[in-house]
Amino acid sequence: MTAPATTWKKVGVMGLGVSGVAAAGFLARRGVSVIAADSKNAEALGEEAAGLSRLGVALRCGTAAGASVFAGCELVVASPGVPPGVPALASAAAAGIPIVAEVELAARFVRGVIVGITGTNGKSTVTALTGAILKAGGVASWVCGNIGTPLTTVAEADLPLPDAEARKVHYVVELSSFQLEGIQTLRPHVSVLLNVSPDHQDRYARVEDYYAAKARIFMNQRGDDVAVVNWDDAGCHPIAERLVARLFPFSLTQDLEEGAVLQGDRLTLRRGGKDDAFLETSRVKIPGRHNLENVLAAAAAAAHCGAAPTVIARGVSEFRGLPHRLELVSQVSGVSYYNDSKATNVGATLRALEAFTAPVVLLLGGYDKGGEFEQLRAPLSSAARGAAGRVRAVATFGKAGDDIARRLEGSGPQIVRSGSLADAVKAAAGVAHPGDVVLLAPACASFDAYTGYAQRGEDFRAMVKKLGTQAGGQA
Repeated sequence: MTAPATTWKKVGVMGLGVSGVAAAGFLARRGVSVIAADSKNAEALGEEAAGLSRLGVALRCGTAAGASVFAGCELVVASPGVPPGVPALASAAAAGIPIVAEVELAARFVRGVIVGITGTNGKSTVTALTGAILKAGGVASWVCGNIGTPLTTVAEADLPLPDAEARKVHYVVELSSFQLEGIQTLRPHVSVLLNVSPDHQDRYARVEDYYAAKARIFMNQRGDDVAVVNWDDAGCHPIAERLVARLFPFSLTQDLEEGAVLQGDRLTLRRGGKDDAFLETSRVKIPGRHNLENVLAAAAAAAHCGAAPTVIARGVSEFRGLPHRLELVSQVSGVSYYNDSKATNVGATLRALEAFTAPVVLLLGGYDKGGEFEQLRAPLSSAARGAAGRVRAVATFGKAGDDIARRLEGSGPQIVRSGSLADAVKAAAGVAHPGDVVLLAPACASFDAYTGYAQRGEDFRAMVKKLGTQAGGQA
């Protein structure tokens, strides 16, 4: 089958990050006239921008990316990191030009099954795990979206497939609130809502606006679609009340009539009056009780894509997690160092803390997205966590470090103010005792000092490796 033709003659792309570059290239290869704009200059954008130029994309970089840059366009594809209020997008919206996300563009060409996954925390883990389960069952599938590979990239790869084969492909798509803001027709057959808690308050005026963006994952579903929802998260319940799709909840604490549940030490799928206990909790390799929630969500999603319980068990038991998510880096002088750089909001930090019973030295800081750091005060106290699981100290760092320290003063643990992450690691090594955990779960974005959470996590690994070398080897 040849690639479907587009009905657009001229399309704008705002933002030349990973998804913007993919969208611009996808459209240009379909014969569309593309104007791609970015606030950075062409030199800063590098080879990817040069590659778009060779495809015939008209680049408007730096000061050229002005308010009127998309005049005459029939559609604008906005990268998720670009705020909707920037002049180019505001002018396009005022002119009545539709503005969509890259995932929406791709969805108009996808012929297979979309599995959409969102939530404040755990999206990447559940997306990767669902993909791993489907792969274990021999299902043709792509793991894509906010996790790294744009949906347009994999949709383009499948365009040459015959229609019968293309309809069997499963696209497991991580969807952020920013991406969901820009969907119109994207319709997952299975949508997963993992949890909701305040985040990105630097973009959303009200937390309700953020939750409403998350809820858009369900907006195009029909009665024969499935909505997998965390029934232990009360914030998900109001969203579930408006579902058209069939609800399939998951819970670690409730005895649901139908759903994915924990029965004793066994993870179980309960459907049509039948219980399929697919795995003992001891065989889950990723640490933390919150990851049992993630396993239930992924199992539920995969099951509704046809995965058998034995396949789900194999996929889960072989899954070792993703980098920068509660990742044990090393043990130095009896202290275990864990990298959870992906914990970029307070809710994720709270979940990370729950994974440990040993005393913790917690590293907090970076770029503040409007986090409610006061929510950490009670969990940081020794009375709340018990003597064995207390937070021994908090080392703050980065642009938000001093503000976090001020807001946590008097909560119980020692507060150590540090300038950089390197300073915080040194401070943590100085106060940690053998048997302790030093945990990087910063509750902040990384953009004050890094290109993203992954670069921050890599830097943390290097710092811990240097500590080991200085200590004369790992314990």
